[in-house]
Amino acid sequence: MGRKDKANTRNLGGTLQNEIEPFFEGPLLANARTSIVLLERVILGLLRSEVDRLKDNEEELTRFFSHFFDPTAGAEERARFVTNFQREPPVTVIGYPRAAGDFPCFAIILESEEETDPPIMGDYVGMTLEGEPGEAAEYEGGFFRNTYGIYIYAQNSDVAVYLYQFAKMVIFGAKTALQCAGFTDLSFSGGELSPQEMYLPDNMYARVLRVQATAPMTVPRLVIDPAKVRVLGLYMDDIVVDGMRGGVTPYATEGSENGES
Repeated sequence: MGRKDKANTRNLGGTLQNEIEPFFEGPLLANARTSIVLLERVILGLLRSEVDRLKDNEEELTRFFSHFFDPTAGAEERARFVTNFQREPPVTVIGYPRAAGDFPCFAIILESEEETDPPIMGDYVGMTLEGEPGEAAEYEGGFFRNTYGIYIYAQNSDVAVYLYQFAKMVIFGAKTALQCAGFTDLSFSGGELSPQEMYLPDNMYARVLRVQATAPMTVPRLVIDPAKVRVLGLYMDDIVVDGMRGGVTPYATEGSENGES
Protein backbone atom coordinates (compact mmCIF):
# COMPACT_ATOMS: atom_id res chain seq x y z
CA MET A 1 0.00 0.00 0.00
CA GLY A 2 1.45 3.37 -0.97
CA ARG A 3 1.51 6.41 1.26
CA LYS A 4 -1.10 8.16 -0.88
CA ASP A 5 -3.57 5.28 -0.80
CA LYS A 6 -6.31 5.64 1.78
CA ALA A 7 -7.99 2.73 3.47
CA ASN A 8 -11.75 2.65 3.93
CA THR A 9 -12.27 3.64 7.54
CA ARG A 10 -15.41 1.49 7.65
CA ASN A 11 -13.14 -1.54 7.43
CA LEU A 12 -11.56 -2.92 10.56
CA GLY A 13 -8.12 -1.37 10.95
CA GLY A 14 -8.82 1.32 8.37
CA THR A 15 -8.36 4.17 10.84
CA LEU A 16 -5.02 2.81 12.03
CA GLN A 17 -3.88 2.11 8.47
CA ASN A 18 -4.39 5.74 7.50
CA GLU A 19 -2.39 6.96 10.48
CA ILE A 20 0.79 4.93 10.03
CA GLU A 21 3.66 5.19 7.60
CA PRO A 22 3.66 1.97 5.56
CA PHE A 23 6.68 -0.18 6.36
CA PHE A 24 6.65 -2.49 3.36
CA GLU A 25 7.31 -0.57 0.14
CA GLY A 26 9.96 -2.83 -1.31
CA PRO A 27 12.16 -5.80 -0.37
CA LEU A 28 11.98 -6.61 3.32
CA LEU A 29 15.71 -6.49 4.02
CA ALA A 30 16.08 -3.20 2.16
CA ASN A 31 13.50 -1.67 4.48
CA ALA A 32 14.77 -3.40 7.59
CA ARG A 33 16.96 -0.41 8.47
CA THR A 34 13.87 0.67 10.44
CA SER A 35 13.25 -1.19 13.67
CA ILE A 36 9.72 -2.30 14.31
CA VAL A 37 9.44 -2.31 18.09
CA LEU A 38 6.66 -1.38 20.52
CA LEU A 39 4.28 -3.68 18.68
CA GLU A 40 1.98 -3.47 21.69
CA ARG A 41 1.48 0.23 20.88
CA VAL A 42 0.17 -0.73 17.45
CA ILE A 43 -2.26 -3.24 18.95
CA LEU A 44 -3.28 -0.64 21.55
CA GLY A 45 -3.99 1.94 18.85
CA LEU A 46 -5.91 -0.57 16.77
CA LEU A 47 -8.25 -1.70 19.56
CA ARG A 48 -8.82 1.83 20.87
CA SER A 49 -9.56 3.24 17.42
CA GLU A 50 -12.10 0.53 16.63
CA VAL A 51 -13.82 0.80 20.02
CA ASP A 52 -14.04 4.59 19.64
CA ARG A 53 -15.33 4.29 16.09
CA LEU A 54 -18.04 1.76 16.85
CA LYS A 55 -19.30 2.72 20.32
CA ASP A 56 -21.05 5.85 19.03
CA ASN A 57 -22.24 4.39 15.74
CA GLU A 58 -25.03 1.94 16.47
CA GLU A 59 -25.68 1.23 12.79
CA GLU A 60 -22.07 0.27 12.10
CA LEU A 61 -21.75 -1.65 15.35
CA THR A 62 -24.91 -3.62 14.57
CA ARG A 63 -23.63 -4.36 11.06
CA PHE A 64 -20.46 -5.98 12.39
CA PHE A 65 -22.08 -7.73 15.34
CA SER A 66 -24.83 -9.13 13.12
CA HIS A 67 -22.27 -10.76 10.86
CA PHE A 68 -20.52 -12.45 13.76
CA PHE A 69 -23.23 -13.18 16.31
CA ASP A 70 -26.57 -13.60 14.50
CA PRO A 71 -25.86 -17.11 13.10
CA THR A 72 -25.32 -18.60 16.57
CA ALA A 73 -26.55 -16.16 19.23
CA GLY A 74 -29.51 -14.78 17.31
CA ALA A 75 -30.72 -11.23 16.71
CA GLU A 76 -32.12 -10.73 20.23
CA GLU A 77 -28.88 -11.70 21.96
CA ARG A 78 -26.86 -9.64 19.48
CA ALA A 79 -28.99 -6.61 20.26
CA ARG A 80 -28.10 -7.01 23.95
CA PHE A 81 -24.41 -7.16 22.99
CA VAL A 82 -24.79 -3.90 21.06
CA THR A 83 -26.55 -2.19 23.97
CA ASN A 84 -23.97 -3.38 26.48
CA PHE A 85 -21.05 -2.37 24.25
CA GLN A 86 -22.39 1.17 23.92
CA ARG A 87 -23.21 1.45 27.62
CA GLU A 88 -19.88 0.01 28.84
CA PRO A 89 -17.30 0.04 26.02
CA PRO A 90 -14.09 -1.83 26.90
CA VAL A 91 -11.01 0.18 27.88
CA THR A 92 -7.64 -0.89 26.50
CA VAL A 93 -4.43 -0.76 28.55
CA ILE A 94 -0.88 -2.09 28.38
CA GLY A 95 0.07 -4.37 31.26
CA TYR A 96 -1.97 -6.33 33.75
CA PRO A 97 -4.95 -4.35 35.10
CA ARG A 98 -5.40 -3.51 38.76
CA ALA A 99 -8.44 -4.41 40.80
CA ALA A 100 -9.37 -0.72 41.00
CA GLY A 101 -9.19 -0.30 37.21
CA ASP A 102 -12.03 0.15 34.75
CA PHE A 103 -13.82 -2.90 33.39
CA PRO A 104 -14.54 -4.46 30.96
CA CYS A 105 -10.95 -4.27 29.82
CA PHE A 106 -8.52 -5.35 27.11
CA ALA A 107 -5.04 -5.72 28.64
CA ILE A 108 -2.11 -6.14 26.23
CA ILE A 109 0.71 -8.26 27.67
CA LEU A 110 4.06 -9.18 26.12
CA GLU A 111 4.17 -12.88 26.91
CA SER A 112 7.42 -13.70 25.14
CA GLU A 113 9.82 -12.75 22.39
CA GLU A 114 12.80 -14.52 20.90
CA GLU A 115 15.25 -13.95 18.09
CA THR A 116 14.55 -16.04 15.03
CA ASP A 117 16.89 -17.15 12.26
CA PRO A 118 19.24 -14.32 11.25
CA PRO A 119 18.94 -12.57 7.90
CA ILE A 120 20.70 -14.09 4.88
CA MET A 121 23.66 -11.70 5.25
CA GLY A 122 24.26 -12.52 8.91
CA ASP A 123 23.64 -9.62 11.26
CA TYR A 124 23.90 -6.95 8.55
CA VAL A 125 20.62 -5.66 7.18
CA GLY A 126 19.19 -2.55 5.60
CA MET A 127 21.05 -0.10 3.41
CA THR A 128 22.81 3.25 3.59
CA LEU A 129 20.52 6.20 2.98
CA GLU A 130 21.44 9.44 1.29
CA GLY A 131 22.46 12.02 3.87
CA GLU A 132 23.59 9.58 6.51
CA PRO A 133 27.00 10.28 8.09
CA GLY A 134 29.74 8.36 6.34
CA GLU A 135 29.52 6.30 3.20
CA ALA A 136 29.31 3.05 5.10
CA ALA A 137 26.55 3.40 7.66
CA GLU A 138 25.54 -0.13 8.58
CA TYR A 139 22.74 -1.79 10.47
CA GLU A 140 23.11 -4.80 12.69
CA GLY A 141 19.84 -6.54 13.21
CA GLY A 142 17.67 -9.58 13.11
CA PHE A 143 14.09 -10.74 13.39
CA PHE A 144 12.20 -11.28 16.61
CA ARG A 145 9.17 -13.50 17.09
CA ASN A 146 6.79 -11.82 19.54
CA THR A 147 3.81 -13.26 21.37
CA TYR A 148 1.32 -10.75 22.75
CA GLY A 149 -1.63 -11.74 24.89
CA ILE A 150 -4.78 -9.63 24.72
CA TYR A 151 -6.44 -10.40 28.04
CA ILE A 152 -10.17 -9.76 28.15
CA TYR A 153 -11.58 -9.04 31.62
CA ALA A 154 -15.28 -8.61 32.40
CA GLN A 155 -17.53 -8.99 35.43
CA ASN A 156 -20.06 -10.99 33.43
CA SER A 157 -19.30 -14.24 31.62
CA ASP A 158 -21.37 -13.39 28.53
CA VAL A 159 -19.60 -10.03 28.21
CA ALA A 160 -16.21 -11.76 28.43
CA VAL A 161 -17.24 -14.16 25.67
CA TYR A 162 -18.51 -11.59 23.18
CA LEU A 163 -15.65 -9.16 23.85
CA TYR A 164 -13.18 -11.97 23.19
CA GLN A 165 -14.83 -12.50 19.83
CA PHE A 166 -14.83 -8.74 19.20
CA ALA A 167 -11.08 -8.50 19.86
CA LYS A 168 -10.48 -11.49 17.60
CA MET A 169 -12.50 -10.03 14.74
CA VAL A 170 -10.71 -6.67 15.04
CA ILE A 171 -7.20 -8.15 15.06
CA PHE A 172 -7.96 -10.67 12.34
CA GLY A 173 -9.85 -8.16 10.20
CA ALA A 174 -7.00 -5.63 10.45
CA LYS A 175 -4.30 -7.90 8.99
CA THR A 176 -3.56 -5.44 6.20
CA ALA A 177 -3.05 -2.57 8.64
CA LEU A 178 -0.82 -4.69 10.86
CA GLN A 179 1.29 -5.74 7.89
CA CYS A 180 1.68 -2.10 6.88
CA ALA A 181 2.93 -1.45 10.42
CA GLY A 182 5.68 -4.06 10.03
CA PHE A 183 4.04 -7.23 11.38
CA THR A 184 4.85 -10.38 9.39
CA ASP A 185 3.92 -14.03 9.72
CA LEU A 186 0.85 -13.33 11.86
CA SER A 187 -0.86 -16.17 13.69
CA PHE A 188 -3.54 -16.32 16.39
CA SER A 189 -4.61 -18.55 19.26
CA GLY A 190 -6.61 -18.15 22.42
CA GLY A 191 -8.38 -19.72 25.35
CA GLU A 192 -10.05 -19.40 28.72
CA LEU A 193 -8.05 -18.22 31.72
CA SER A 194 -8.22 -20.19 34.92
CA PRO A 195 -8.62 -18.02 38.04
CA GLN A 196 -5.20 -17.02 39.40
CA GLU A 197 -4.86 -14.30 42.00
CA MET A 198 -1.68 -12.84 40.48
CA TYR A 199 -3.30 -12.34 37.08
CA LEU A 200 -7.02 -12.04 37.67
CA PRO A 201 -8.83 -9.41 39.76
CA ASP A 202 -11.58 -10.63 42.04
CA ASN A 203 -14.99 -11.55 40.59
CA MET A 204 -13.72 -11.44 37.00
CA TYR A 205 -14.16 -13.64 33.97
CA ALA A 206 -11.25 -13.68 31.57
CA ARG A 207 -10.09 -15.00 28.23
CA VAL A 208 -6.88 -14.40 26.30
CA LEU A 209 -6.32 -13.89 22.58
CA ARG A 210 -2.70 -14.48 21.60
CA VAL A 211 -1.15 -12.72 18.64
CA GLN A 212 2.17 -13.94 17.27
CA ALA A 213 4.14 -11.83 14.81
CA THR A 214 7.66 -11.48 13.49
CA ALA A 215 9.24 -8.05 13.09
CA PRO A 216 12.74 -6.75 12.37
CA MET A 217 14.89 -4.96 14.90
CA THR A 218 17.99 -3.07 13.82
CA VAL A 219 20.69 -1.02 15.53
CA PRO A 220 22.59 1.56 13.42
CA ARG A 221 26.38 1.66 13.55
CA LEU A 222 28.94 3.78 11.76
CA VAL A 223 32.12 2.33 10.26
CA ILE A 224 35.22 3.94 8.82
CA ASP A 225 34.63 5.97 5.69
CA PRO A 226 35.77 3.66 2.84
CA ALA A 227 37.16 6.69 1.00
CA LYS A 228 39.89 6.86 3.64
CA VAL A 229 40.81 3.19 3.38
CA ARG A 230 43.08 1.78 0.65
CA VAL A 231 44.48 -1.69 0.13
CA LEU A 232 48.30 -1.53 0.16
CA GLY A 233 48.93 -4.98 -1.25
CA LEU A 234 48.36 -8.69 -1.01
CA TYR A 235 50.83 -11.34 0.10
CA MET A 236 50.24 -15.02 -0.56
CA ASP A 237 52.59 -18.05 -0.58
CA ASP A 238 52.74 -19.96 -3.81
CA ILE A 239 50.28 -22.86 -3.87
CA VAL A 240 50.20 -26.32 -5.44
CA VAL A 241 46.94 -27.87 -6.58
CA ASP A 242 46.89 -31.47 -7.88
CA GLY A 243 50.62 -31.34 -8.39
CA MET A 244 50.49 -28.13 -10.41
CA ARG A 245 52.16 -25.04 -9.07
CA GLY A 246 49.74 -22.13 -9.19
CA GLY A 247 52.30 -19.45 -9.91
CA VAL A 248 51.02 -17.10 -7.20
CA THR A 249 53.77 -14.67 -6.21
CA PRO A 250 53.92 -11.90 -3.64
CA TYR A 251 52.81 -8.45 -4.74
CA ALA A 252 55.05 -5.70 -3.40
CA THR A 253 53.52 -2.33 -2.79
CA GLU A 254 55.26 0.94 -3.41
CA GLY A 255 57.71 1.63 -0.59
CA SER A 256 57.90 -1.98 0.54
CA GLU A 257 61.45 -3.03 1.42
CA ASN A 258 61.05 -6.78 1.87
CA GLY A 259 58.58 -7.67 -0.85
CA GLU A 260 55.73 -8.08 1.61
CA SER A 261 52.64 -5.92 1.76
